Amino acid sequence: MDTSIRDLKANLSALIRRVEAGESVTVRIHKRPVARIVPIGAGSSLAQLARLPGIAWNGGKPAGLTKAEAMPAKMSLSDWVIEDRR
Repeated sequence: MDTSIRDLKANLSALIRRVEAGESVTVRIHKRPVARIVPIGAGSSLAQLARLPGIAWNGGKPAGLTKAEAMPAKMSLSDWVIEDRR
């Protein structure tokens, strides 16, 4: 089901009851979809997300930094950020 933001505000209780019954609601602003209200438990699983075009995931955790930087002693965070931006 699709609804506008105005209808969402006016009929929130009724729409939540429909979601509770298992229906998904897409919220549109100026005919452009901006949000989806789905029943709890009906969200996308990681496997479903990984099948989307442009998504790549090998099932593992991200590698992260090889060696994290340590903030120099006696330097404020803001000074460290400024120094890093130079």
